[in-house]
Amino acid sequence: MKIVVVSECKAREMVAVKRIIQFFPNAIIVKPIYPKGKKNIKSLPKRLFQKGQYSMLKRMVLENNPEAHHISHIPIDAVKINDAEGIHFFKELAPDILITCRAPILSPEIIQIAKTATVNLHYGIAPKYRGNDSLFWALFHNDYENLGGCIHHIDQGVDTGNILAEVYPPLNSTDNELSIGIKTSHLLGIAIVNFIKAQEKSLSPILGKPQKDKGKNYHYSERTLLKSIRLLLRFQRNLTQIPESPQKIITYFKKEAVNIFA
Repeated sequence: MKIVVVSECKAREMVAVKRIIQFFPNAIIVKPIYPKGKKNIKSLPKRLFQKGQYSMLKRMVLENNPEAHHISHIPIDAVKINDAEGIHFFKELAPDILITCRAPILSPEIIQIAKTATVNLHYGIAPKYRGNDSLFWALFHNDYENLGGCIHHIDQGVDTGNILAEVYPPLNSTDNELSIGIKTSHLLGIAIVNFIKAQEKSLSPILGKPQKDKGKNYHYSERTLLKSIRLLLRFQRNLTQIPESPQKIITYFKKEAVNIFA
């Protein structure tokens, strides 16, 4: 089975991508490259905060995954990924399963190219938390029961396709947004490998569980610098008490859900 992964290959996502390559070494990694444009001076404080957070995240990932950044990939212009050139590119790759993990929204033409499935690794529990910064918003709202990630089929909506798996990382009082993101990525890697293996054994595409609720699609602009600092201060002042809970993976590879406690 030919696996193609589209990912910006950021530190958090590389934990899941590395897991895929570990079990499917012939998987092709496609990395969208964004052109450097002019930045709005008003967004500078937010960008500096994000840069600092990402530096911390990268250090945390590399502590336990020193080889995470050494992965071969094929670069592709993110702006042109959905135009005729991009469509031709993916048709030439001819994937059986196309996986996205922090990637641009794909056009309907590309979604339909994969022979078996086009799926997304989403850092949030859909449909309640769709779109951007889903882990952040669950923490911001103290919604620990919906803190995790999911794997879903890609359709024309934003994180609205059938759910194939839900993952809930182990939580403790010392966790924060960064550590939870890494744990979630680890479980998403386990779940996507299990899905691929299940799909290899299946005589037909695995459909998953339809999303019944609309939920909320969070946009990048909704996470302001002030809200990010508010959450960070809550952690530093111990105003946010994350309850301890074990990790859990719920899969929808069969007619009934399967609970896996890893």
